[in-house]
Amino acid sequence: MSASTTSPALPDINAETYPFEVVQYLLDRAAHLSFFSVGGQPGSGAILKDRSGEIIGVRVSENLHRFIIEMRSPSGSGLRAQNLMGERLAHAEHRWMFIPEKFGALPDREPPPTRFDPSRSQRFAMMDTVVRFENGRDGFRGFGAGQTFPVSFDGSPEVQAGAVGNIVEGFGKFRGLEGTYTYCGTLSPDTGFQGSLLCRVVDPESVIQTTIDLPDLKEVDLPETDATYLTFRGQKKNSTQKTQYTFDSNGEVNGLQLDPQIRLFYFDCAIDGRGEFRSTSSIGPVVGTMPAYIYFNVLNPGAPGTGDAPIAFHDYDDYIFFGPGGTMGSFGFDGGGGRILNLTNEQGGGGQAFNLTLAGAPGQKALRFGGFGPVVNGTGQLAWFQGLTAHNSAVGIAPHVLSTAFIARIHDPKDKLR
Repeated sequence: MSASTTSPALPDINAETYPFEVVQYLLDRAAHLSFFSVGGQPGSGAILKDRSGEIIGVRVSENLHRFIIEMRSPSGSGLRAQNLMGERLAHAEHRWMFIPEKFGALPDREPPPTRFDPSRSQRFAMMDTVVRFENGRDGFRGFGAGQTFPVSFDGSPEVQAGAVGNIVEGFGKFRGLEGTYTYCGTLSPDTGFQGSLLCRVVDPESVIQTTIDLPDLKEVDLPETDATYLTFRGQKKNSTQKTQYTFDSNGEVNGLQLDPQIRLFYFDCAIDGRGEFRSTSSIGPVVGTMPAYIYFNVLNPGAPGTGDAPIAFHDYDDYIFFGPGGTMGSFGFDGGGGRILNLTNEQGGGGQAFNLTLAGAPGQKALRFGGFGPVVNGTGQLAWFQGLTAHNSAVGIAPHVLSTAFIARIHDPKDKLR
């Protein structure tokens, strides 16, 4: 799979339907909602079984807590991040049902009974998702799919889980808004999911976003003691950074190659004293570079990109971080699992409006997408990295612009990153 500059016979993916800076601004009109999901207690009855007693799913009941991940600029001693869990902001209920490898998951299609096998990677569908916020008026219904990744750390088995979901219907502040949510953590049939949930909501009218300071965090103990979460952003430096097509052995387009920046990214959300749910975000300095390969045919994606028919893709990224003396280390992301959905951001639009351009930019094609995959190929000071990464993003096509948030869960029992 070799890369090449754009052929004259192909559409120029870097051509500006609207100026690069305008599309970047429109893509960034989104609220980033970071939660730490705490599942049930052991023996709480989360296991779903078939008639023969085999585990076929998990009834995931999540308390969603405010979660601040603050990664610091790389120093001589490596990467560092502060992980703080705060007050409960919402509660989520859904069924995570294991599914066959080739099963086409849909919101109204009940999966066939599929036995859970903790020894191998398995797909699952997130059915009947309902998220309700503590203020009693905001929330959404959703649907998604994910995959398990069995691992063993120091002889202790663990089932990591990544997933991507789509907001199907919002209520309260979420009414009429679109969004993608990504999971990155662990799954236990007995207690459910535990880890990061990042929801990116398209918010052109700043219904959720604010520039006002949020209430102070009411810190509570983080239940995970052997993992540290990192977060950062991927974006192009400017319009001079060109995206290239990649081609298969037959000369057919099979993806895109790009090399955006890595920047620090800070986001938070809370419910204020008036019961208003709000979020804030800010972009920090450049701390690295990110060679990326996105494998799907943008010219013929093979699916319409709706909630019922997302476009399949996979990707591989290298996150290369700079220290005071140059490159300090890197780690890779093997994103074999992921889904792209067409981005709709039409002012005043409904929850099912797909294949529309960004608000204020008629004719501008854009996509929102999420993915997940194992951490691989650590080098330098990050050679010891093991874990799972999820990304939650939006991109423009012609010009090719991106606004990507990454969360990596790194196995860190010795607190090397904290």
